[in-house]
Amino acid sequence: MEETEENLFINVTVHDKEITVSCGTGTQKLQWLGTVAIARYDEDLYQGWKILGAPVHVEKIDTGEGLLLSDTIKKVLKNGDRVKVATSMDPR
Repeated sequence: MEETEENLFINVTVHDKEITVSCGTGTQKLQWLGTVAIARYDEDLYQGWKILGAPVHVEKIDTGEGLLLSDTIKKVLKNGDRVKVATSMDPR
């Protein structure tokens, strides 16, 4: 019997909002995770990049450890982890 891979859910804080992102098996890069969270910052149109730009930094909230945008999600995070994404633009 084949082992099925777990669907990962990562909690991403973008400025003042926490967004839960379903990452499937986590084969995407952290760049993707940040981009999805930024898009969902705009809850109506999913076009958060218009006010926030692109992800420039990701760090684990619990440890403050900085992660590379080129890291693969499943290699550096586990289900339920919380990260913070810094953006290229400030919404204020």
